Amino acid sequence: MAEENAEKEEGGGEEVAAEVQKKGEGGPAPASGPNQKLVFIVLIFNVVAILGVGAIVFIGNSKRSSTVTLADIAAQNDLGAAAAKHGGEHGAPAPGAETKTHHFIKEAFTVNLTGPQGNKYAKVDVEIEVDDDFVKSEIERLRPKIRDFILVVLSSKTSDQIESIDGRNFLREEIKNKINGYLTRGQVKNVFFTQFIVQ
Repeated sequence: MAEENAEKEEGGGEEVAAEVQKKGEGGPAPASGPNQKLVFIVLIFNVVAILGVGAIVFIGNSKRSSTVTLADIAAQNDLGAAAAKHGGEHGAPAPGAETKTHHFIKEAFTVNLTGPQGNKYAKVDVEIEVDDDFVKSEIERLRPKIRDFILVVLSSKTSDQIESIDGRNFLREEIKNKINGYLTRGQVKNVFFTQFIVQ
């Protein structure tokens, strides 16, 4: 009887060893239920976090690109001026583009001045500065009218009125404002006296 029990114990030990070996051959035991749920939740949380960060970065970049700065406007104006200067795609002028080049229109005047002496005169060279081709062509067209006005204004002045710096500055502004009153579009930038002799 003791021998039978010993054989059974040996046989039972072999069965247990065989079962352990079968489990070992099948790889690690699968994770239990609660651990699988935790891994799944962490995985979903990571995906949501990555999508959220991506959305924030995308929105930040789109807002930054839609914000217009003064530098953007200046760069756009520089591109527009370059396109207008060099023409359109195939050398043709860009539609609606006007070149901004400085033109100086020169006129020379010699007039008798008003005053009790009656023997003084002024020799004045006037240069009118414009930065628009249309304004230049309009001034050329109005040249007789502009010359007449400047002659009348100069001859109505006394030597005392135009010999001082303030008097000349006032005369410069008077000429500029009158010419701008004649123009239909655009304006004169400046009026310069390149020669001003009173004798």
